[in-house]
Amino acid sequence: MVIKLEKTGDFHNINLSKDYSTDPVIVHVNLNWEAITNNRSGWIGKIFGSNSAPDLDLGCMYEMMNGEKGVIQPLGENFGSRKTSPYIYLDKDDRTGQANDGENMYIFRPDLIQRILFFCFIYEGAEDFKSVRGRMFFKISNDEEVYLELNNPNSNCSFCVAALLKNINSQIMIVKEEKYFSGHKEADQFYKYGFNWVSGRK
Repeated sequence: MVIKLEKTGDFHNINLSKDYSTDPVIVHVNLNWEAITNNRSGWIGKIFGSNSAPDLDLGCMYEMMNGEKGVIQPLGENFGSRKTSPYIYLDKDDRTGQANDGENMYIFRPDLIQRILFFCFIYEGAEDFKSVRGRMFFKISNDEEVYLELNNPNSNCSFCVAALLKNINSQIMIVKEEKYFSGHKEADQFYKYGFNWVSGRK
């Protein structure tokens, strides 16, 4: 059964009270979107680029139980790690939206996580989220699946905090956020991670 989080603030709890040596809970996060191309021609196409598909990036800001903090995202080629802290791994950077499985992030030790803020941002190819029909799936190794759509976009923002995962009393809570910001720094200030941000390019 797929659980759909409809509105900002909707949540679903997942039980973590298991023996991780025999039956670990793994969270698979998937971001997908429409590969709509920009078919502008003439001088407009020369300025804005023709036939350019939207490039969305999946990323996260995380905080561990021991206080460790960090960011995982394609920008800067920080794809995380499967076997060492923070046990969060991003599989690839899909620059066109043509990959059937989008971009995928795996949380192998959610028991060690205090909170994870999942975000997506438009790197290029679209002005905002209205045209790309972004959606996010959380596929849990216990066969639960949580789904949300980015269906209330802010036309002036290219950065979206889609969801928040929190570890509370041996349960992880997945909350739909869908809050839009001008960029990483503004989102960080709102959620109080405290990173120092610099500009970057892929």
